[in-house]
Amino acid sequence: MLQQRKLLINQQTGIALIMVLIVIGIIGIMAANILSKQQLSTRRTENLRNSEQAYMYLLGAEDWAKNILAQDFKDNKTDSFDDDWAFELPPIPVEGGTIQGKLKDLQARFNINNFLKAGNPDKDSISLFKNLLNENNIDTEVTDAIIDWLDADLDSTVPAGAEDGEYLNLDVPYRAANRLMVSASELVMVKGFNYKSYKKIAPYIVALPVFTPLNVNTAGAMQISMLSNQISLTDAKDIIKERSKSGYKSVDEFIKQDALKGKKITKSLLSVNSDYFLLQARSIIGNVRSELYSVLYRDKNGKMKVLLRTQRRI
Repeated sequence: MLQQRKLLINQQTGIALIMVLIVIGIIGIMAANILSKQQLSTRRTENLRNSEQAYMYLLGAEDWAKNILAQDFKDNKTDSFDDDWAFELPPIPVEGGTIQGKLKDLQARFNINNFLKAGNPDKDSISLFKNLLNENNIDTEVTDAIIDWLDADLDSTVPAGAEDGEYLNLDVPYRAANRLMVSASELVMVKGFNYKSYKKIAPYIVALPVFTPLNVNTAGAMQISMLSNQISLTDAKDIIKERSKSGYKSVDEFIKQDALKGKKITKSLLSVNSDYFLLQARSIIGNVRSELYSVLYRDKNGKMKVLLRTQRRI
């Protein structure tokens, strides 16, 4: 009897010990989970703080861009790569990381919305775009569909235009915009155009809200070759090589150079100054990397306005 009681006590003691070990194990797991959640919460809080700090620095870079463009308006009558705005801001140390930025002249590109002038197709601008398409082996008939995408009426342009009827019959139907493009990437929606074609010409085009001339002081070789079907890309590259960093003082000075003599160029489509710029800024704070893209407009009085602002984490 005594032996049975001892055995029972030993069994109960063993069970109690096991229970204690189980409880200790559960407590350990719970403690580990609590610690893990606490660490995750701490990292999340730190990332949120860093993200907010990065965004503030990016807005600071935007203010820098507006100020330098406003000052440039007072100091210069033209816009060129010799201006202060054209120099890239290198990574600058700030609390917790770095900030950097650069400005690009959006009028160094062909404005796709120039297809319409006062609501009507502008033959000179369309001719420039056709030169760009030819240089990149893209069918020029697509210009008819682009006109219809932009204009307000519902009449298809002959011979290759496209209005709602062309798009509503697609597997994924949609309508023609019948308004100016907000982004040049809208071209991929236009009949006869595709993403492959868009990627070819994307570096040379832009969508701006008003009719804008091309700045010959900042335009690249491809854009210069667009000005006439008599200017080859090789010729345009030579013109860029000969262009000084300060550019031309007037459109007449640009047109009168020897390389362009005898070439048919529409003077009204050109300028030596710009109103629209793109800021590309990057901020690195801790593990957070953020970029800001801001479209800046400088009016005729030198006043600055942000037209579009896009932020993304990288």
